[in-house]
Amino acid sequence: MTKRDPAEDADWAGYYESHTGRPVRDLLLRALSRLGRQPRDAVAVDLGCGDGTESAALLRAGFRVFAVDSSVDAVRRTILAAGPEAVRLTATVEGFATYAVPPADLVYAGFSLPFCRPADFPDVWSRVRAALRPGGVVAVTLFGERDSWASEWDRTFVSAQRVDELTAGLDADIIEEERDGEAFSGPKHCHVFNVVAWRPLVDESASAHACARSTAFAG
Repeated sequence: MTKRDPAEDADWAGYYESHTGRPVRDLLLRALSRLGRQPRDAVAVDLGCGDGTESAALLRAGFRVFAVDSSVDAVRRTILAAGPEAVRLTATVEGFATYAVPPADLVYAGFSLPFCRPADFPDVWSRVRAALRPGGVVAVTLFGERDSWASEWDRTFVSAQRVDELTAGLDADIIEEERDGEAFSGPKHCHVFNVVAWRPLVDESASAHACARSTAFAG
């Protein structure tokens, strides 16, 4: 019997509609603060651009933005959200497993990379890291192993140790959160790692790994 990909049944259009007008996610604001003054002709990549809120914010901040999502509707929404700034937007309909991440000063992936299949995730993460320019920042939310979706076969879940392994050689600020709450699909126990990591300006192999970690548990 062939396994059905649960993502095929996801009501992404309904999810985007329910979040219309939402603010820019705090994870991206943390990443922008970490990057500081972006270099001239700065490039940002939005992996899993969704409703386009973060891509639009990056365009307003002056970046050239590469946005990618496997959903045609998501890419359409991203282009509309960009408005006149769309001249600096390259939007692509493609899955992470095959997407060639361009060299970037900032790579943002909010609630998207966990939807990589476990077999695909290591290669996707390697391409994200390789794309970071010196001083470049990656901001990503990863699902923890105690998340209530952890039994889903097609998604990637990580431990705190695994997060440390993924960010080895980078400096990192990691916020671990665990709480009971509501997802679009209903009640959910959330366990996530909000990671902002950056490539040192010097050679990674010669740089000491600095990692700041904080936790927030509720419910």
